[in-house]
Amino acid sequence: MTEFKISPFISRLQRGLKLRANSVLITVYGDVMAQRGQAVWLGSLIQLGAMFGLSPRLVRTSAFRLSADDWLTCTRLGRRSFYALSKAGLQRVQHAERRIYDFKLPTWDGYWTLAILAAGLPASARLHLKRELRWEGFGELSPNVFAHPHASHPSLKEIIRTAGAQEQLVVLRAESIAAYSPKPLQTVMHATFKLDQVEAAFKQFVERFEPVLQQAASLSARDAFFARTLLIHEYRKVLLRDPNLPQALLPTGWSGLLARQLCEALYGRLFSDSEAFLLAQVETLDGKLTNIQRRMTKPLAHNGH
Repeated sequence: MTEFKISPFISRLQRGLKLRANSVLITVYGDVMAQRGQAVWLGSLIQLGAMFGLSPRLVRTSAFRLSADDWLTCTRLGRRSFYALSKAGLQRVQHAERRIYDFKLPTWDGYWTLAILAAGLPASARLHLKRELRWEGFGELSPNVFAHPHASHPSLKEIIRTAGAQEQLVVLRAESIAAYSPKPLQTVMHATFKLDQVEAAFKQFVERFEPVLQQAASLSARDAFFARTLLIHEYRKVLLRDPNLPQALLPTGWSGLLARQLCEALYGRLFSDSEAFLLAQVETLDGKLTNIQRRMTKPLAHNGH
């Protein structure tokens, strides 16, 4: 297999990061494969994983575990294995990508969506729902109460339906009463969503990727893919902890705004060259990777591999 060398300038992006194989594969599938609906040859995944310091054994184990966790499905053709997003995995990345690739902050209508788990919910179902709600950007106000200022109700309904929790999850709409001070709400939201930690993570994100912006046009195709993947990987990790709170509840000079602008600009500059690398190197069950001119706002229909 070909070994892809990354330039020293771009390889510095990985410095200090603890990359988990499962998480890297989810980033690649969410960013590259969700919009194509194709199954990738394990050998291609191993080649891509090696760029991030992941051993072949670790990539194989991660692909197997993600299949067991219903993120991926495996199709065998002779001695070769091909992995595609499962229906549940596609649903998860589609929910996440509505936040990741929509770089404009939503306008807040002043209402909160509250999701309350019923007391009699079985433990396994409770853990599943909590995980899915957190993935969707809900903050945990208490062990059974979650809140979100910009909840996607189609996504929430899909989560409830998939979990079979139509009778175990209460969904309410709430708003602040003008006669009462907003400060307690600010305090609660800062604690619930750990805004100090999110702010620090956004600052680190900007410090890590801002130097690449001016050099993006001169990068090789493999460097562009490496930078693009780490960009989305790190942005996703922070963004999925950020509830997109309304301006009135955010600290002054919130770094998330700058991080959002940086990610949009850098992703746009890296996209074409990184796609050229992927088209040349990735093998799928269909043969070549499907060519796309730009990242679509909605992924292609899942093909069931």
